[in-house]
Amino acid sequence: MQTFVGNKWTNINARYKDFNQLPEFLECMSSLTGMIIVEEVNKTSHTTTTGSGFIHKIRRVNQKDCPCHECSKNGNQEKGFAILTVTTVLHVFDKETKKALETGMIVENWEPKNTKVRLFYDEENEENKTFIYGYKLLETDKEINIQSDWCSVECVTHDMKLVQELEAKLNKYMELQGEIYRKSKELSLNDLVIIIGHPHGGPKMISVGEHTNKKILKEVRNYQQWCSYEYDNITCFGNSGSPIFILGQPLCGFGYWFGHPHNHSKCFTVDEKEVKGGCSSVGVEHFVETN
Repeated sequence: MQTFVGNKWTNINARYKDFNQLPEFLECMSSLTGMIIVEEVNKTSHTTTTGSGFIHKIRRVNQKDCPCHECSKNGNQEKGFAILTVTTVLHVFDKETKKALETGMIVENWEPKNTKVRLFYDEENEENKTFIYGYKLLETDKEINIQSDWCSVECVTHDMKLVQELEAKLNKYMELQGEIYRKSKELSLNDLVIIIGHPHGGPKMISVGEHTNKKILKEVRNYQQWCSYEYDNITCFGNSGSPIFILGQPLCGFGYWFGHPHNHSKCFTVDEKEVKGGCSSVGVEHFVETN
């Protein structure tokens, strides 16, 4: 892995040079990727867990008190805020993931004040710290016989300048994603995998590789399927929840369930040995016509 700021094109093969949208697309992907920080405090200990997540939905709320940590702490709530939905994986919040998925009960003691997402943490000596704050933990989608670690968390901020910047990045990301998808079909290239996240709670880094296997788990409805990917990208535990760009992947859009977050807790088989990492969570793909 290489720092995203230092070299955005590390190890990307020259045969992808015709995808001239990739540099700007990856800039948008980076801006929408944050480091999730979860603090667990009790009488005897104070532990911090980090993961990664991707902002895939932004909704403005006008003329209502902001519920963010800072407003609650100061007792002086700003009017107007935005809710930002961050896609990630469940085990960032709950180590008992298997039990949670079986029972449908996730982190009963989760408190919004214990979660925040740091944005634009691109270099070790980054002085400016930008946060959005935990508001609501959304449950993972559960389906019998399908092991899904996908989940998302809603965060809030009353920094409307930040919201405007992120909205622009998200709109551009979606626009470029469509252009790249159509180009991939034109050139018949579909093996590039790029992951951007925060390994070991450090600065944002980029990992480039190729997907090695795709598992189709269920046909959901017409032209949609639940599936997961395996790939050879180098990742670490802090990468869990990172967004994954898969060239040629037809996503079903930016709804409640989006994409295939990286899942470093899962195992895949290499030379008959189980290895952690290199797997995505379950996501939905939508096969669409491109003109």
